[in-house]
Amino acid sequence: MPNVGPIIKMFRDQKRGTKFISTLLVVSGLGGATVLIPSTDRHAEVGVEQRAEGEAASPAPAAAPDGPAVVASSPPAVQPALVVVPEPPLVVTKDSGAQDIVKAIVGHGRAAGLNEEQIKTVIATAKIESSFRPTVSGGVQAYGGPGTAADEVIGLFQEKASFGTVAERQDPNAAITRFIARFTDAYHRHGIAGDHVQAATLAQNPQLRKNNRGIGTHYYNTVAAAMDEAAHLYRQAVDGPVPPVI
Repeated sequence: MPNVGPIIKMFRDQKRGTKFISTLLVVSGLGGATVLIPSTDRHAEVGVEQRAEGEAASPAPAAAPDGPAVVASSPPAVQPALVVVPEPPLVVTKDSGAQDIVKAIVGHGRAAGLNEEQIKTVIATAKIESSFRPTVSGGVQAYGGPGTAADEVIGLFQEKASFGTVAERQDPNAAITRFIARFTDAYHRHGIAGDHVQAATLAQNPQLRKNNRGIGTHYYNTVAAAMDEAAHLYRQAVDGPVPPVI
């Protein structure tokens, strides 16, 4: 049997050298990376963590502290804009009384966007023209002409036949609407800034524009004199009649 002592010694030295090399690789690493290589006498898995040079490991995020949950509140609901719609004008007939006629004028004026003073001026004009009587006739007003049936003025604002038939001119609703159209147009047509009585004067008598633009004429002064009563009638139509004092 051959002498096996030297051979056994050789294998023992080789095993010791392999373990030394494994230990050296664990300490130094390879290429700047931490490399774990188990020795040959351990059969563990190899773990490798690759990082860029000079990069530190990111710390694990800290757990959120215990506390009440925060719930994002919803934005308040947007409320729709409040739109004020004026009440429809009172519908009147040719047989309606003065109080209802004034209420109808207020309603039509508001629907047309007139302000309070303008509505009072319309009331004053209806007062001096017809005393709020829808069917009244002012007779034939030819203004120097021969005069025919077409020149007869009828209704709340004493309109001639050019404004419609007798029945149409006796309809107070239509008469109020037509006058308000002429009244508002007079501001633009004659360059009137804020003289409502002047606008009413030229709406009814455009020929007076040649006479100081209607200011100071008899018609102008008559409408102006009726404004106080018109203000009283306006307040009654809006607030109701004042009860008598007992």
